[in-house]
Amino acid sequence: MATATSVQRPENLAAQENLLARLDRLPVNRRILFLVGLLGVVWILEAFDIGIIAPVLFILKGEWQLSPSATGLVGSAGTLGIVLGLLPAGRLADRFGRKTTLVGGIVIFSVVTFLASFSQDATQLAIFRFIAGLGQGAVFPVPYLLLSEFVNKQWRGTAVGFSNSLLGFSYGLNTLAGALIIGRLPAGEAWWVLLMLGGLPIIIVPVIMKYLPESPRFLLKAGRIDTVRTFVEELEDISQVPHDETLIDEGSLKVLQATAARKVSIFDLFRYPYWQRCVVSYLALLSPFVSFYIITIYGPSIIQRMGAGKEDALYYTSGLLFLTVISTAIAGSLGDKISRRWGLVIIMIITAIGTVALGAPLPRGAIIAAAIVVWSFDYAGFPLAKLYMAEQFPTRLRATGSMLGESITRFLGGVVLVYLFPIMSAVMDFSTLCLILAVLTVLCILPIWIIGFRTSGVSIEQTGTDLSALAKMQSTN
Repeated sequence: MATATSVQRPENLAAQENLLARLDRLPVNRRILFLVGLLGVVWILEAFDIGIIAPVLFILKGEWQLSPSATGLVGSAGTLGIVLGLLPAGRLADRFGRKTTLVGGIVIFSVVTFLASFSQDATQLAIFRFIAGLGQGAVFPVPYLLLSEFVNKQWRGTAVGFSNSLLGFSYGLNTLAGALIIGRLPAGEAWWVLLMLGGLPIIIVPVIMKYLPESPRFLLKAGRIDTVRTFVEELEDISQVPHDETLIDEGSLKVLQATAARKVSIFDLFRYPYWQRCVVSYLALLSPFVSFYIITIYGPSIIQRMGAGKEDALYYTSGLLFLTVISTAIAGSLGDKISRRWGLVIIMIITAIGTVALGAPLPRGAIIAAAIVVWSFDYAGFPLAKLYMAEQFPTRLRATGSMLGESITRFLGGVVLVYLFPIMSAVMDFSTLCLILAVLTVLCILPIWIIGFRTSGVSIEQTGTDLSALAKMQSTN
């Protein structure tokens, strides 16, 4: 293993950039597709575990006669765990690796979700969901980080969009499972069967341990150049691309030279330009989160409120979630073509319009169309918002900065709003609630609209560097 000192030498920086440039020029081959697919499966299994609370809560509201505050407590407890789990997980991922953090989180939330099936009341269930959330918080952003650090700059958005589209499939799957189980088991059994199914993600751990490599960019920062070289050469052999040891991206090399000697700490997130990047990218991520948890956790109740029966409400909700697979995959490709910034602005404005229409006194057909728009476009905002956020930070801060953003936005959208929604629903009409959500969605997207910058088609070293430091270095040359 290379020492910390040797990694800083000019020849080592050139060797690092050569490997990164070779990685960025590689086409999407079968090995990359396998890694994208594997990370997609991780998302499916974790999203199934997170979303399983929607049908469980839908069943228990009647079975346990839950009050609005108890419903909000159970619905938001898992997200609160995610919020608190994200913060230390970011530092762990930057210090010990993305893969190690991923595996540890999966083991925690799988085991605890299974144990939650033995809950005797809402308080116990909320505690189990909170602990499971701690593990989920360590997992959720890691696939975004790995994809941003594995896939070349031309296809980052498409890869993230494809993998992220599987989240909607997974949320639809657990809602569909709820519909099927409700029709075949008594309510007193159906909810704990669903939670036991939520423990299944642990089966993916041996596969990850064997087949998922660590991030090459993380390994380079750890001084493991030979490991990365072997990985890159394997990919080149698969794509029948020559091992060009002279290939250099001069822009990225300058970034490495400008930042190599600089010590990076979490406090850099509170200094310019990163504090501004945090504000812009975190608000951009909060925009889809404004409605995400509401439609994911309370979706069946919203559909039932429109006149559907209990079982049909779950079927209709699962159908809406399956539609998000298509919209999310398209959104990722859109982000590569017109930029994450403009793609996200367009998508979230359409989401806000659909949200207002969803609460308006319109004909049944128009309400159905509005529901399709809200579910499809809100989910489609995530690959663009999360990838844009990951592209704002240098490698040694990428996990920390991204997980801090996940933590803040999930707290506001998944804890505060999820807790308040059933309470607000009891005292105000649905159209007013939808208008509030739409206004919040637009307000959050304004900063990236006004001062955001293009990240698509640019190496992640260049998008994540301190631009002022780079400019200063260039001015002296």
